[in-house]
Amino acid sequence: MPAAAGSQPVPVVVTAEDLQRLPIAPGGLVVQPDRGWVLVNLETIVWTDAAEQTFSTVVLGTPVQVRVEPIDFTWDFGDGSAALVTTDPGAPFPNHSVSHLYTAAAEQRQVTLTTRWAGEFEVNGSGVWQPVVGVATTSEASRPFEVRTAETSLVNG
Repeated sequence: MPAAAGSQPVPVVVTAEDLQRLPIAPGGLVVQPDRGWVLVNLETIVWTDAAEQTFSTVVLGTPVQVRVEPIDFTWDFGDGSAALVTTDPGAPFPNHSVSHLYTAAAEQRQVTLTTRWAGEFEVNGSGVWQPVVGVATTSEASRPFEVRTAETSLVNG
């Protein structure tokens, strides 16, 4: 139905629900060492390459650019310990900044990472970016791995 003469156009708004429907790439979850097992009481290092992403979409028939960036990371190490929430995506050894010590051997553990994304949008190439109220989340899990106990032994010679 055509708009009545003198009526104002409907403002375009991107909601948190719209944000959640975007194909946001989680960034990848890396567990180091990556050999299928880690050792009890030694750091298990984790990180992600989650980074800003931009999407083109259409809202109410209007072209819209949406930009998302990670704002925090929740690391669940799968051993019953409290989840670790950081604003740091971590980094690989030797510059690592996010790690976990497993305190008991286990046949299978898995790290789960939940990333929260803040968004902003620009309508029809206006150059004016507006915040999206609310956030989107992505979740990913590592491959299962074993937590082993190392035995030391002294040898003569």
